Amino acid sequence: MMTAAAGLFSLGAWADDTATASTDTPQRGHRDKRNTVWIIGADPQTDDVWVLKGKAIDIYATTVKEGFQQSGVPNFIISDRSNKAVFGIGGFVSFRTAYDWSNVIDNKDFVTYDIPMLKTPSNKQRLLMDVSTSRLFFKTIVNTKALGPIETYIETDFRGGDNVLRLREAYVSFKGLTFGQTATTFADLQAAPTTIDFQGPNAYTYRRNLMIRYHLNISPSWEFAVAAEMPGVSATTPTRAAYVIPQRVPDFPMYFQYNWNQGRSHLRASGILRTMNYYDNTSMNTQTELGWGAMLSGNIALSKSASFFGQVVYGEGIENYIQDLNGNGYDLVSDPNRLGRLQTLPAMGWMAGFQVNFTRNWQMNAAYSQVSVWDKNDYFAQAPDAYRLSQYIVGNLFYRISPAFNVGVEYLYGTRKNVNHELGHANRAQMMVQFNF
Repeated sequence: MMTAAAGLFSLGAWADDTATASTDTPQRGHRDKRNTVWIIGADPQTDDVWVLKGKAIDIYATTVKEGFQQSGVPNFIISDRSNKAVFGIGGFVSFRTAYDWSNVIDNKDFVTYDIPMLKTPSNKQRLLMDVSTSRLFFKTIVNTKALGPIETYIETDFRGGDNVLRLREAYVSFKGLTFGQTATTFADLQAAPTTIDFQGPNAYTYRRNLMIRYHLNISPSWEFAVAAEMPGVSATTPTRAAYVIPQRVPDFPMYFQYNWNQGRSHLRASGILRTMNYYDNTSMNTQTELGWGAMLSGNIALSKSASFFGQVVYGEGIENYIQDLNGNGYDLVSDPNRLGRLQTLPAMGWMAGFQVNFTRNWQMNAAYSQVSVWDKNDYFAQAPDAYRLSQYIVGNLFYRISPAFNVGVEYLYGTRKNVNHELGHANRAQMMVQFNF
């Protein structure tokens, strides 16, 4: 998501090279050139420093998540002599420049929800430059007798107001438990394309939530996760007949995943349940609406260099988990048949794409994504200019100049269609220069 998943290629590809390198002698020097590792308290006369450095990298690599907007193995790692405590600090500086034409989106990201319906002199073309997706992250892995490895992680970017530092993730994890803020359990991080666009495909389910999560590897092929996550409700209430109040019950996402081909392929079935509270000013009572969603997603390796990915999600009251609808008031809307009452709307998103690594340094991604919202109880009759459907098409090419230096080019095309059949479309061409540290 750089931007959406661009970090997946730049940091991820580099991380994969270093993380999977074995500790035999031919690989040690190769890996050491890519990662600066300090071993505190090591004695060069009695300790095999190369082995200690390799183990520190491997310990860190086992905790790295792969996929959408994830950071890989950093360039700077510190470990004690026994490898019981490992600390990593990393990040990247990402510069992006883009040119928009047609109905220009008033957003740094290519959000198809924001495509204007009318072309005006102010939205015909636009030049954009951005560095706000540059990132910093810190991680510690401490091996304890009572709980085994304990992982703590903090990650920031500069996407706060006026490009100030923003907290992206902060959590502690051990024994399959995670406490803190990270990507929602209702997101399949490996079922999305690598893009320069930070938003990523409009149908992709993604948000960072506060949570308590439990993950279990049932077997080498099966895994399971369930979580209680902090709810966020976005509603459209044109009158004060009803309004959203602080939520009382967490969202409950879960999934089962089947892995094969040595973990290079997987299929995942996910579900989520939500209870959303609001206040009905007509009856002077608190009301609750149930939201639910189901998703099938996956990533299938077609060969050593090519893979297919995709997802289909459907539900009601889960719009805040869908990229294009997040924060746009579609979790709850007014019910024309019941004064003071709100209702959920059915929504569906699907996307599909492929990734090809032509060589060690060249990678291509292409994907198509679509989101639809359907009417319920004639809500659209009172909102003719409401969002009905959008499409997102992306194609890009990345080149890795060195393990730390990446460039990429990308083309994006999107459309938005309203209930009244108004149609807007937008184009963006952009390039990225990124240096990882």
